[in-house]
Amino acid sequence: MKFYKIPFVWLIIPFILGIISIEFIEMTFLFSFFLLIIFSSFLSIAFFSTKIKTNSYIKIALVFCSFLFAGSTLMSIDSKKNNLPITSQKTTINKNYIGTIIEYSFTKSGYLKCIINCKFAENSISKSEKKLVFIQDDLTKKLKENSTILFYGKFNKIKNIGHPGEFDSEQYWATKGVYEIGFILPENVKLLKKGSQKITSPTYFRNKLTKLLKSVLSGQELALANALILGERSLLTNETTQQFSNTGAMHILAVSGLHIGILLQILLKLFQPFRKLISRNKAILLSLVILWIYAFITGFSASVIRSVVMFSLISIGSMRGKENSDLNILAFSALTILCWNPLFIYDIGFQLSYTAMLGIYLFYPYLKTIISSKYKIIQLIIEGTMVGIAAQITTIPFTLYYFHQFPNYFILTNIALMAFSFVILLLGLFIFTFFWIPFLKFIVGIILQKTMTLMLMIVTFISNLPFATANGFSLNKLMVLLLFVTIIILYKAISRQKIKLLYIALFSGSVISIMIFQKRLINNTRSFTYKSPTFTIIKTGTTNYFLFPSYSWKSNKTKRIIKDFNNLHPGKGVLVPYEKISHN
Repeated sequence: MKFYKIPFVWLIIPFILGIISIEFIEMTFLFSFFLLIIFSSFLSIAFFSTKIKTNSYIKIALVFCSFLFAGSTLMSIDSKKNNLPITSQKTTINKNYIGTIIEYSFTKSGYLKCIINCKFAENSISKSEKKLVFIQDDLTKKLKENSTILFYGKFNKIKNIGHPGEFDSEQYWATKGVYEIGFILPENVKLLKKGSQKITSPTYFRNKLTKLLKSVLSGQELALANALILGERSLLTNETTQQFSNTGAMHILAVSGLHIGILLQILLKLFQPFRKLISRNKAILLSLVILWIYAFITGFSASVIRSVVMFSLISIGSMRGKENSDLNILAFSALTILCWNPLFIYDIGFQLSYTAMLGIYLFYPYLKTIISSKYKIIQLIIEGTMVGIAAQITTIPFTLYYFHQFPNYFILTNIALMAFSFVILLLGLFIFTFFWIPFLKFIVGIILQKTMTLMLMIVTFISNLPFATANGFSLNKLMVLLLFVTIIILYKAISRQKIKLLYIALFSGSVISIMIFQKRLINNTRSFTYKSPTFTIIKTGTTNYFLFPSYSWKSNKTKRIIKDFNNLHPGKGVLVPYEKISHN
């Protein structure tokens, strides 16, 4: 497709390459900015030149180079801003710190997990920097967002343990500008300034709405509603989270495009009875205002911003009666978010969110024509299923790369949970709107509680089915890239109806699949030993022996290590007391 028809689709490519280039090429901010100025200047000259055609390759090349160095410049600025100080590359000694709590949440083990902006450190001159702090629960009722505290302790650089299948915590926290972690005792914390419950704070609204949900829900139903409606997952148990992961429904637990799209449809439907008082355009504008308020309450996550920006642009375009290129709007929203924070390019949620929407826009128009029904309900189920399949096509590379597993029954889950998500959001919106009517709130609360219970039962049932997940996948970055290239070739073959391209896509896909499954077979059956200072893992064929000190068997850390290893190297797990093994 020509450049001018979908410009942002083409421009996002060099911009992302510019961001990623900083990881591989040492490029200072001044040098990158200098190149940006040069190419932008040449572009300005070419733009006003009458001798160079508007759509000439020279202008397009200059635009590409300008966006390439714009990406690298922004990343250079962000890297410098979030650069880890030299003094914190190793474990520091105990010091006094003064900082303000930016974000906080409660962990399942009873800690208050905070991101603290430390503005002062004893005996050191350093700029303001963010730190991840865990404080025991004695003070959790006093410490809130915006609280200023004096605390005493030491910090370690956030570092991966290195065990097989481990989640990349270093990269996850680096995208948030956080590089150090510390565990602080309650007696070493002093509250200097109590955090004011500002009405402009997202936490303020989330806490208020959570209290409303607590008044009608309890247990994991409350935890699930909190995650689905408000994007707060701290109340979910590990078991519930794992069940959603096994069924390919983790996207349900994070406010994303699915929720924003459903909420927009609900709002537009609610305004329909008042169309004599509120015109269609006014209804759209009011709905968009509510969507942005909702995005604010849920904390402006990358997936929420992407979805709200995209739906806002589509809706405004429809108000003006103009056709929109969904891909162009999707690319524009990605460009906007990456300009705000280039580190989002490494965020797993950002990657999965955009690739899912990309799959829907590319493949859904063709998948929905495969089968249809004259019955409206069945047709809705078919369309929902095809949307899920389209999203799964383009998210498979990242799913296998990051999580080493594939949910075999994702189609069943998608059919069941699409309807539940609509009902739950509608009921939640109803409770928030009519909370001041006790009887009505009580009735709707009962319906919501039963709906959540049924949803959990369905997810548990699917999760416990035989072969619910396929584990042991281990992809490298080259395999991920080749998979995406194959997916693009497949799309071109379908959209252009080119049989030769289809053969190329099928051949390429077959070769990569053989490579992936061969590596998976090796992961499942090979024998090796992994040793660390505190534990040992021995894999002998299809059996995994975990040698841990018996006192640590019930700890979250041990459970996580075992889960991660079994995910990458599936096998029958056997726990062995480490202290009973002779070390000779």
